[in-house]
Amino acid sequence: MRPSQARFVTTCQQLLALAVVCAVLTPAAAVVSLDVVRDAPAGADPGRQAPVVALSAYAREEHRSSVLPAGPVEAQVDEYPLTAATGRRTSTAGESSPSRAPLGVVTRRVANAGTVLVSRPERVQGYGSVGITWDRGATPPGADLAFSARLLTDGTWSSWIDIPYDPEHAPDPGTAEARHARPGTDILLVGKVDRVQVRSTSTATQPAGMSLAVVDPGHPEATEKAPAAFQATSDGVVANTGSSTTAATTAQRATTSAKTRVTPEPTIYSRAQWGANERLRDRSSLHYYEVHAGFVHHTVNANDYTRREVPGIIRSIYAYHVQSRGWSDIGYNFLVDKFGRVWEGRYGGVDRPVVGAHTLYYNEYSFAMSAIGNFETTRPRDVMLQAYGSLFAWKLSLHGVDAGSTDQLVGSTHFQAINGHRDAASTACPGRHLYAELPTIREYAEAAQRSWAGRDLQSDIAAAPYPDLVVRRAGDGKAFIIPTGGLLGFDKTRVTPDVWLGRDLVIGSPDLTGDGIGDLVSRNAETGRAVVRPGSDTGFGTGIRATDALAGRDLVTAAGDLDGDGDNDLVARNKESGLANVYLGGGNGSLTRRATDVDLSSYDLLAGAGDLDGDGNADLVARDRSGHLWLLPGTGTRNLGDPVAVAGDGWGRYDSITGLADYTRDGNADLLVRVRGGAAYVLGGRGDGTFTRRHGPYDRLATGGRLFGVGNVMGTGAADVVARRGDDLLTFQNNGHRDLGTPIATGLDVSGADRLLNVGDWDRDGHNDIVTRRASDGTLFVRLGDGRGGFSDGVKIGEGFGKVRLLAAVGDMTGDGFPDLMGQPSGGSMRIYPGRGLREMGAGYVAHSPIEAGRQVGLGRWDKDGAPDSLFRRGDQLVYFRGNGPGGLMTSHAVSGDVRRYDWMVGVSDLTGAGRSDLLVRTRAGDLYALRSTPKGFGAPRFLGGGMDRYDLVG
Repeated sequence: MRPSQARFVTTCQQLLALAVVCAVLTPAAAVVSLDVVRDAPAGADPGRQAPVVALSAYAREEHRSSVLPAGPVEAQVDEYPLTAATGRRTSTAGESSPSRAPLGVVTRRVANAGTVLVSRPERVQGYGSVGITWDRGATPPGADLAFSARLLTDGTWSSWIDIPYDPEHAPDPGTAEARHARPGTDILLVGKVDRVQVRSTSTATQPAGMSLAVVDPGHPEATEKAPAAFQATSDGVVANTGSSTTAATTAQRATTSAKTRVTPEPTIYSRAQWGANERLRDRSSLHYYEVHAGFVHHTVNANDYTRREVPGIIRSIYAYHVQSRGWSDIGYNFLVDKFGRVWEGRYGGVDRPVVGAHTLYYNEYSFAMSAIGNFETTRPRDVMLQAYGSLFAWKLSLHGVDAGSTDQLVGSTHFQAINGHRDAASTACPGRHLYAELPTIREYAEAAQRSWAGRDLQSDIAAAPYPDLVVRRAGDGKAFIIPTGGLLGFDKTRVTPDVWLGRDLVIGSPDLTGDGIGDLVSRNAETGRAVVRPGSDTGFGTGIRATDALAGRDLVTAAGDLDGDGDNDLVARNKESGLANVYLGGGNGSLTRRATDVDLSSYDLLAGAGDLDGDGNADLVARDRSGHLWLLPGTGTRNLGDPVAVAGDGWGRYDSITGLADYTRDGNADLLVRVRGGAAYVLGGRGDGTFTRRHGPYDRLATGGRLFGVGNVMGTGAADVVARRGDDLLTFQNNGHRDLGTPIATGLDVSGADRLLNVGDWDRDGHNDIVTRRASDGTLFVRLGDGRGGFSDGVKIGEGFGKVRLLAAVGDMTGDGFPDLMGQPSGGSMRIYPGRGLREMGAGYVAHSPIEAGRQVGLGRWDKDGAPDSLFRRGDQLVYFRGNGPGGLMTSHAVSGDVRRYDWMVGVSDLTGAGRSDLLVRTRAGDLYALRSTPKGFGAPRFLGGGMDRYDLVG
């Protein structure tokens, strides 16, 4: 059992043992129990509603009727010594006050029970609260402490009421805040009473420096109703979102659009609205870290407060935490009253990971909201549970945490995303009735959370569902969009059984029957008779147009439209003469053989290739026995021109070469090749008889016999491929995608820029935008996209970014629905620069200590949680940093990926829909490659296209 657990159990036993002593110390006056629970009785059920996202009509009415202080309110804390102090007390501001001797205190020693201390009655002003503190290090070793109070109202004393003492309510050990903190009880709300008297029982001597704090929350000089629409901003200012101007209306519309993409932020009453005196807190102790989970607490105050009394209650807690406990600020990040109103607690921004003093050992990794009231004795209203659900859904979503998660690493311990304080400590907090409602809170929070998709990198500029690059042409400073197309591939395989049974030849061909669908030609092994099997989207039909014209022929291949009559043809070699025969298609499955004088005797492979040389005629390629490839140019007739050597070597390593398709969809005919025993690739034709580097690989095509291009068979409109496996025919479906599209001219002159950023939908109008940085002074401009590759003139959004290194678009890091930037000023730390649409960016704030790297690459939600992540290039090493949303960057580790050859490295949204962001990289020679994401890093490079050396900036 942990020491704190032992103290808790012993304290309960001790209270029973001291009942007789309490009776002795109680005055003879009649005792009337004080009803501090004027809400629903403990056994009552306040009613349960189905999960909702928004607050109920009752809660909205409570918001509308909120009357709040119109300015800061000074709370008054009176301290009354109870035991002799060990020395001078030090506040968080560094001020000290002399120790005072205790006055009017009765202390009795009880046999086998330690000591009992009873204070003299003290006057209470306003809607009062009390608490007891003592000197640091003054708790007697092994002592168990219990505290209680009784209240005098209209001449009548109440019975004794427990004052909760929970050592787990404290700053984390070792922090600057902890060094100033005093141990003490929670604050007890006593309300409007005349006097208060407290009692302390201990199994040992009483702690030194014990003091009674009596808090008067103060009275506002003026009040006002809450505005109809407001939010608490990062700097604690209340921003009214209503405006009648056109600009404000546009901004509001953009904000509304943004909010539909993220988990909605509930109404949060700011510190200013409960009258916080900001001079009271220790400004130097404000500290941020991370959020991985949330904790539910209760304040253990009375439950009979009114709406108007809530600001005063929070001020009392604030004053006690700071002035009596020595904390830097109020301990909780948020508070919620029984009317369902959420209040900002600790200063620093409701959206930021402000480190509180609420859950010992876990403050740096969590946030907490405390319910105002005692829920050990009463049940929470459903409107309070809804408020918990809405706030936790939003706050957790900012930091990428799924509200339904059951495994969150908080420090070194695993918790659920939503927990009660007692899950982390030996405490009754948040009270048995509120703790029992944690499943309901989780249910509400899960229902309120929305998709994380809006926080991904958004790289699609030209309205296709795939990422694009924005580049600058070096020659004239013009901007272009380089679209990707989902990456060419063969995603499905259809098996047609027994097609090869009894056949010595089966080849695929583009349409021979006139229906626009690719077909097969198969030959009987015994008779030599061949038929055409018409293709369909379900398979290949029964053979038609039987012919003996292919008997005694080899190197049979589809040839495309050799003679230019609009019908596809075949070519084969006569085994005896070695000369080529042309089989002219009739468009109905018929084939007419014609002899030629083209000598094919020296070749071991023949394939139709389409128009490779750009003269408008279908060509063939043939490989000789020494492994050289030759272009057999078409002439528009049944004859072929003289062979032309194809550049390159290594053609002998391929067991299949086929063509008759524009696989890359750039307007030029390509070749599909397969390495013996390996994967297939596409060699992109340039239209002049030469080829690009290999596109691919396409691992699905690694199985089966020789590959044949068959045209569109499986319904995508793109060229499919067939191959043999045993007696079965395999048809591989082309996914209809492409690697790169044709560059799109934007019309933008960005010759004065030194940075291009593909930021996504900056103003949330439905179209992606770009940000440029002016080289002369570092000014940032957003240029709004039209969804077709066009952009508006620049709108200034930031100044002084010339010395910000590692500047990158990182997606929606802050979780407010708008994309953000991140970068590192010279000599400074890595900072988040929040996007705010067409308004200037929010003030940058630290996301991580300085990072040594040559480039930052935004990754979006690379690790699959809800917060964007980042990648940094350190020389040739890639280092990945996990993101925590507004909490910035967390742990880092090296990931796989060979980037030695590349001078560009750009993070883009998922190239294929596999679920992770990918990288686009460029060699110094101007070739563009994709590095696809893997669970451990980035895979082998995949060639996308060349000619990128004409561009000098990329984003």
